Amino acid sequence: MAKARVNGALRRLAATAARVDLLEQTVDEHARHLHVRAVMDWVAHATVRSTPLVSVVLPTRDRAALLPRAVASVRVQTYPHWELLVVDDGSVDETPAMLAGIADTRVRTFRSDGGGVCGARNLALRRARGEIIAYLDDDNLMHPGWLKTVAWGFEQRPEDEVLYGAFIADDTPRIDPGARRDLPRLCFYPYEHRAVAETNIADIGCIAHRAGLAEAHFDESLRVLGDWDLFLRLTRERPPLALPAIACFYTTDAPNRLNNGPTLAAEEATVRAKNRR
Repeated sequence: MAKARVNGALRRLAATAARVDLLEQTVDEHARHLHVRAVMDWVAHATVRSTPLVSVVLPTRDRAALLPRAVASVRVQTYPHWELLVVDDGSVDETPAMLAGIADTRVRTFRSDGGGVCGARNLALRRARGEIIAYLDDDNLMHPGWLKTVAWGFEQRPEDEVLYGAFIADDTPRIDPGARRDLPRLCFYPYEHRAVAETNIADIGCIAHRAGLAEAHFDESLRVLGDWDLFLRLTRERPPLALPAIACFYTTDAPNRLNNGPTLAAEEATVRAKNRR
């Protein structure tokens, strides 16, 4: 009987500890969300004294129906000093005609041979003229204040070379199998290299870095996880600036998503092995 009581007490203690852990996680998440709101409100009214050109890298392939809204999300940025480099990686749909119809000299378009998203991004990096590099995928949207926030962040922290922000995901179970289906969710996680080498915390649309960094190129042997590999290499020697602001709106329902590709499991193992300390 005494043993049963002890076991019952231990189970209750374990349940209480689990509830406390969940409460602490919830409080931490709410604190991060409030920090994001505070920083975004501040930056919206802040003056960016420097005016670096920000080059936005956007690869695309056969997404003529989605690409216009991605391009539009860059063109409505509150920060005016940007160029958008769109690389059409061998599209056979209406993408070339759509790009030809863009009447904005800040949008520069290139054509590659269908070698993959990493090669397309590298092509754009070689042609970029900006002092800062930002990224966007063709099925996502850039937050209208993101480029101003990037310029402001690097101005405030001139010693930092890499930063990442938050993103809003429309359907978290598609990117987090353990999550319950819910409304769109803000995703912003603390950085620790060892943990990030196991699980990526930032979409490519949340990452920005200064131009000319030695590791600022994509591994073209990777078909799916080149963005994760890039983030880990850029932050291997020193942590990035975690900038509490929304960078992009991440959608999960576009057709032919690379994240569902057959090479995913093998690439996960490769990236983890390359970047584990």
